[in-house]
Amino acid sequence: MGFPPVPPIIKSIAHVLKVADEHDNRNIVVSYWARMYACQTAMKLIPGKKPPEVSALLIALMDWLEETKKAHHDVEGISSETVAQAMIEQYAMQLFTFADGQDRAENFNKNMIKAFYTAGILMDILEQFGEQTEDVIEKKKYAKWKAAYIHNCLKSGDTPTAGGPDEHLKNVIDITKEGDEEPSQNDLVISPRSYRDFPNSQGYNLPTGPAPASSPVTPVVPPEPKPFTPQPEPMTPSISTPNPAAGPGNPGPEEIQKAQKYCKYATSALNYDDVKTAIENLNKALNLLQLGKE
Repeated sequence: MGFPPVPPIIKSIAHVLKVADEHDNRNIVVSYWARMYACQTAMKLIPGKKPPEVSALLIALMDWLEETKKAHHDVEGISSETVAQAMIEQYAMQLFTFADGQDRAENFNKNMIKAFYTAGILMDILEQFGEQTEDVIEKKKYAKWKAAYIHNCLKSGDTPTAGGPDEHLKNVIDITKEGDEEPSQNDLVISPRSYRDFPNSQGYNLPTGPAPASSPVTPVVPPEPKPFTPQPEPMTPSISTPNPAAGPGNPGPEEIQKAQKYCKYATSALNYDDVKTAIENLNKALNLLQLGKE
């Protein structure tokens, strides 16, 4: 389906729509939520009555979203925001890890720039699912900065420096929101086969359409813990004691939240028959709950 051009007044969504276009035949979940995020962003940029050219684009996008949701109603990554968030976040982290490894090995090339850049846009798309973790926010800023930095170095003939401005990313800014120069769409055009260079073996291959109905996969849910029965102890005077700190066998709210996220990752991985990734994520969840660390 063709879409009207992006009006200059909402040009900031062009990068998101480009990512959607690139994934139409590879990952309908990414395409769907990228266009959903683009719609939401455009409406926030221009509240109230929209110019005709903006309305035309929004109507086309919303029509596509409605048709796609009907056509892929059995794709869990479209029907469930929780699953979509887990899938897109893990995909973004895979791209980031690949690009960071290439960068630190000083393999500076367009594929690595593309991976950093796409990871940053995917992390933007995750904003529609709610508040982001500090880890995602930092990696998003770093990925966008790194893509622009290496692109500009190669363009000017300079040799990029591997790694970041500092290991804690304190000086990194969000280039897409601060107006610094970033790679143009033409600079980042690579062939579809280049995506095959990005790693999928450690994660799961996201589908280009709904999974076959003949082979449903039952999500794996960690077993419920056995009820705890306290042992009787001698009577002692009632003394007010502080709540125990999080640690081995006594996870705190942060550990529980992380464990829940890894369980979602495991369920999503099993939906696409990636048992290895499911086991890895379930082990991380169990370690957090039992040991207080991954």
